[in-house]
Amino acid sequence: MSIPINFWTWICALLPILVILVLMIGFKWSASKAGPIGWAVALIIAIAVFRADFNLLANSNARGMVMAFYVLYIIWGALLLYHVVNEVGGIESIGATFIDMTRNKILQLLMIGFAFVTFLQGVAGFGVPVAVGAPLLVGLGFPLVTAVAVALIGHAWAVTFGDMAASFAALQRVTGLPAAELAPWCAFFIALAGIFCAIFALHCYGGMKAVKHGWVPAVVVGGAMSISLYFIAQWHPSLATFLAGIVGMVVTALLCRVGAFNTEQAIADADAIAHGADDVGGKGTTVTKKMGFNLAFAAYYALIAVVMIVSFVPGLEDALKEILVLKLDFNEYATGYGWVTAAGSSSAVGIFSHTGALLVYAAVIGMIIYAVTGHWKQDSFPKVMKRVAKNGLGSSIATTSMVLMAFIMVESGMTYTLAKGVATVLGVVYPVFAPLVGVLGAFMTGSNTNSNVMFGALQTQIAQILGVSSLIMAAAQTAGGSIGSMLAPAKVIVGTSTVGLTGREGEVIGKTLKYCVLLALLLGIIAWIMVYVLFRTVQ
Repeated sequence: MSIPINFWTWICALLPILVILVLMIGFKWSASKAGPIGWAVALIIAIAVFRADFNLLANSNARGMVMAFYVLYIIWGALLLYHVVNEVGGIESIGATFIDMTRNKILQLLMIGFAFVTFLQGVAGFGVPVAVGAPLLVGLGFPLVTAVAVALIGHAWAVTFGDMAASFAALQRVTGLPAAELAPWCAFFIALAGIFCAIFALHCYGGMKAVKHGWVPAVVVGGAMSISLYFIAQWHPSLATFLAGIVGMVVTALLCRVGAFNTEQAIADADAIAHGADDVGGKGTTVTKKMGFNLAFAAYYALIAVVMIVSFVPGLEDALKEILVLKLDFNEYATGYGWVTAAGSSSAVGIFSHTGALLVYAAVIGMIIYAVTGHWKQDSFPKVMKRVAKNGLGSSIATTSMVLMAFIMVESGMTYTLAKGVATVLGVVYPVFAPLVGVLGAFMTGSNTNSNVMFGALQTQIAQILGVSSLIMAAAQTAGGSIGSMLAPAKVIVGTSTVGLTGREGEVIGKTLKYCVLLALLLGIIAWIMVYVLFRTVQ
């Protein structure tokens, strides 16, 4: 017996995704509200149409819960580390350090609107790069709409490996592809997007005149960051965006010492490029340097040290992995149509060896350093935990519900039904549109992580049906989801609210939309060339 694939079953398989799309875009619901509804619809469709029984649903949800915990452990750890540093004024001090380096608007844009927001995406995510970066740009005199749009464009390229690679982890877990094999392909697409985003940030600021004036520093900074991310992602994905952001800040700081960029004429030319582009003013941020850069950065130095120690001290990582591990084993189970989920294990989460644990270790070390130097107050910890809970709760509900929905869809045969229908209609043309599917997921849910959860398995199953590389198609998916972050309504709202542009979100999306769609199509064309011409034997 096999799943009957026809228009009716295809529409039913699409329904959970369609419900989320309608609720979030049509009714402006948040992902934390729409996600559980999508999960419930998937549950009903799996039972009523795809003949899933209680055993399948129980096992599927149990697998999903373990995977959700795997991803959320990273998210909550990253939030803890970020808020520890932010509580003592570390983020503000880091920003102030770079703002003081130059008066050249082009270099300021690359420093704050590209390198610094990438660094913030590496350590926090959740709209933090836009919430911090946009007001800093406004405070430097950048137009309001431009400031928000640049921060959105500047951080979006690196989202896949940002937030300590939570999105990459979700993609890898939901597709089942080996992380070591998947990382290079994802890194290739993301690195390519990085160079484009550096140029697009300039174009957003002042059109072709800005590109002509600043393409050299943009290519130098964007190239250095992209190359760094590509190689680091293959060693330790969770550090790729974080370290790429640091590389970008260092390279931009070095460019600030180049005399040609700091003459009065160069400064005047860069300042004049965007005059009249849109209104200037609003809620900028005036930053003060509350501590030296090295002290402000202490917790992140600690993170690098912790990762290096765990990775390179012989036997340490293996020892940590054996202390306490969350892992569930499952027997084979199937639907009434005979769609089989093979026996196997869930994701394994080492409570003391997981990336989330490394983040917690770094946060604790950071607290100790800040306490010893007199910056960590008695009431700091409760305030930090309150902010972590506030930032993490909604995204945790959204991520968990969408992970559960994705597992039900995969293990009931719904995802295969969708994939078969799409592959039949679009055929060999489909890879061109694969990144746009990722963009749609990020726009719908406000998160590349959720986009990968919703569409990662779909992309790989389409690849299998078409007989092309699942690795490349998965990479195209997450690249699209990453750049789609520049359109995510939640992030746009965060940006507009922090600079006093509430109600003008449409103007910001209007600025970023063309860059997002153009880049997604470019990546799609490259994906098509890769799967059908250059790497036909890669699976």
